[in-house]
Amino acid sequence: MTPAFASGRGGGVAAGHPVAAEVGLAALRDGGNAVDAVVAAAFAAFVVEPAMCGIGGHGRLSVRFARSGEAWGIDHFIVAPQAATPAACEGALADLAAHHPAVPRPELAEHGPLSVGVPGAVAGMCAAIRRFATMDRARLIAPAIALAEAGIPIDARTAGLIASRAAIIARFPPLAQWLADGHRLDGRALAATLRAIAAEGEAAFYGDTIAAAMTRALPGGLLTAADLATYRPRVFRQDLAFYRGLTYATCDDLIAIEALNLLERFDLASLGADAPLARHLLAEALAQAFVDNAMYGGDPGNPELPLRGLADKAYAAQVAATFALDRARTRVAPGNPRPFRGTTQICAADRDDNVASLITSIDSAFGSMVLVPGTGILLGNGLQLFGLFEGGLNPIAPGRMPLYGAPVMVVADATGPRGAFAGAGGYRIASGILNTFVNLVDHGMPLDRAIEHPRLHSDGQGVEVDPGVPEATRRALADMGHRVRVAAPSPLVWPFGRTSAVWRAADGSWAAASGPGCGAAVALP
Repeated sequence: MTPAFASGRGGGVAAGHPVAAEVGLAALRDGGNAVDAVVAAAFAAFVVEPAMCGIGGHGRLSVRFARSGEAWGIDHFIVAPQAATPAACEGALADLAAHHPAVPRPELAEHGPLSVGVPGAVAGMCAAIRRFATMDRARLIAPAIALAEAGIPIDARTAGLIASRAAIIARFPPLAQWLADGHRLDGRALAATLRAIAAEGEAAFYGDTIAAAMTRALPGGLLTAADLATYRPRVFRQDLAFYRGLTYATCDDLIAIEALNLLERFDLASLGADAPLARHLLAEALAQAFVDNAMYGGDPGNPELPLRGLADKAYAAQVAATFALDRARTRVAPGNPRPFRGTTQICAADRDDNVASLITSIDSAFGSMVLVPGTGILLGNGLQLFGLFEGGLNPIAPGRMPLYGAPVMVVADATGPRGAFAGAGGYRIASGILNTFVNLVDHGMPLDRAIEHPRLHSDGQGVEVDPGVPEATRRALADMGHRVRVAAPSPLVWPFGRTSAVWRAADGSWAAASGPGCGAAVALP
């Protein structure tokens, strides 16, 4: 599927929905910076992409400033409620199972009250406005309010997701009734909530009235009004990572950093993008990074995790030395880094070459399926990302964050900010962004080709390849011992994620692209 693409001077916006991209572009045309564009586009996406994201969700934002060279992150990911322990989750699940005996226990944990943690999207966007935007909050949210008041068109992607999840949606009457109109959803309740946020900021969302409505909608869940009242996003200056003369930051996603550290040990530029050895090395690096992060990654606030080790180039050198150039490792085991210590996406660049990148999500399509009556808030189901019960990886604990696995990437070279990358598609976001980034940096492709070029994914459980990967390359990977599976993208299935990016050319012009499929990209003339 051909990516949406445009190029021009003065900046650009790439997003997962054309309306969001246009709203972001309007902010740039009105004199806003890259953060203004991303925030305005995000609030628009919260309206027009109800299956993918919303004010009941969470995300991460990266910003890179041209003048100072600084990279900043706003981590507004989901956190576990204070009552969330494995024992409490087991008890809550037992109670839910007693009231819903016909529903499988895994489904009760994946959707409904038990799947809801503390949402961070509104706090994150309001923090971005306060710290880095040039426009006021009301101006940035106004387009989203207008979109909600006009009614939310059900596009082909949303209609397909409604149809594919019909059996689960039917278990949640408020959501089912709201989605029953096959053409346009009633957005008036959401518009009212957005107006309150525009007027009062996050206090409106996390304060008494809306917080009470959210907790009432979650009988049997763990979220409380106190959890909502005490939520704060983490705003921090990011450390910079390095790759072949570029500096970059990912808002503390370590899968991308570890994989790029591993790939930097090899001369990919001397190989063709589809050369079996290039694909083999990418598969090995992705697999190791996913396995290590599943074992050791997770909450950036947990001092017991060896997070610095995962990003350490000395650790990458140690692991890369175990790679063979002619065969796959039969089992990708976690290394020892301790000595080294439902989603959419928006990227923007402005006329001053500042760049910003956002990934925002409610996790599964339509999240928890809990639509809070009278508010238009569809709550995410990010608690499923934890190991909810005793003995699981990434175990749940009060106030913890789960493993994210989605690089919110901003990149610079010696001349200033060079680009921004974001994606959608769960843990395939990382592989989608890394395929695109390597195509740009190592293989010299223009941005549209870098996004469109057939991708590969590996998380230690075999290798998935796009049908466009040459058959000879697939055979060579199989001969090396990789378990190769061809995975074809479709409008509802993104085996390799959807990627959006902005990238500055040597002449100073900006390209913006999104793909595959329904993404959109625009750039200022």
